[in-house]
Amino acid sequence: MMRLARKICSHREMILVGVFAALFVYFSWRAPGFFDAFNLFERSRYWVAPGLVVVPMTFIIATGGIDLSVASILAMSAMVMGLAFRDMGFPVYAAACCAVLTGLVAGLFNGCMSSYMRIPPLVVTLATMTLYRGVAMGLSRARPVGDFPPGFQWLGQGNICQFPGTDASPVYLPFSLLVLLMVFAFGWMLMHKSWVGRYAELIGENEIAARFAGIDTPLVKCLLFTVCGGLCGMAAIFHTAFYATAKADTAMGMELEAIACVVIGGARISGGRASIPGALLGLLIIGILQFGLEMSGVRSRNIIIIVGLVLIITAVVNERFGGRATGE
Repeated sequence: MMRLARKICSHREMILVGVFAALFVYFSWRAPGFFDAFNLFERSRYWVAPGLVVVPMTFIIATGGIDLSVASILAMSAMVMGLAFRDMGFPVYAAACCAVLTGLVAGLFNGCMSSYMRIPPLVVTLATMTLYRGVAMGLSRARPVGDFPPGFQWLGQGNICQFPGTDASPVYLPFSLLVLLMVFAFGWMLMHKSWVGRYAELIGENEIAARFAGIDTPLVKCLLFTVCGGLCGMAAIFHTAFYATAKADTAMGMELEAIACVVIGGARISGGRASIPGALLGLLIIGILQFGLEMSGVRSRNIIIIVGLVLIITAVVNERFGGRATGE
């Protein structure tokens, strides 16, 4: 029995599943209305934009890099989309394509500066975090952009089907949640079933060895930052559609939330190891914790403290068991 328990605990995902289950059971007992399928699926809409950022962040952290500018890219992309729709007369979905294109260009700039100019990603993205947010503020002129058509808002607010057996109290599957799960599934295939994930972890483990193995490390890292920017642009679309407004000060702090999800999910911040299923569990743990505390009547300033403490404890426990499993 002890050997079985030790084997189970050696897997980070099993630990995270246990943490998630414990939080779910506790809040189901402690918070009235928490254990309600309708409330949970409605709440999941808030996790879509951070979740879309978490997937590419996992690859970047696997290489030993980091991207602090993701929330600023999201805000800048949202403002470009809003202005293209309102002021330039673009059809709303053409404006949405502008958001993705803006994210790709911003991510490409991050990638080129950190990969080919050999400036540490922390320094580059710390600078562009301020730069991109400043551009968003300048574009907005302190005014939000709204009046998006209902068809566009459906992307963030709409549902695609009703769960069977819920006729008395209908429960629907949000379209944005389905998109998020598909992105995570694709990210899982790239990370764990393709050369992309192997290259990313090898670069993070030993970049010099990766170069001797014939891997074009600057190109790989540049592509990862570019894709990250593109997914930030995609996150801007769903974020704007959900709130029906594009604002320059939106998504403040989302970069730290995304990094926390990845690290809690088992990624080593110095690179060389990452997990897409773990990152998904990290996103769920943070989301359930915040939702449960709100339903329990905890004040927002105290929620920040509690979430921070739980994240530290979870990350430490995860790293300790992970290190034993891998012999570190």
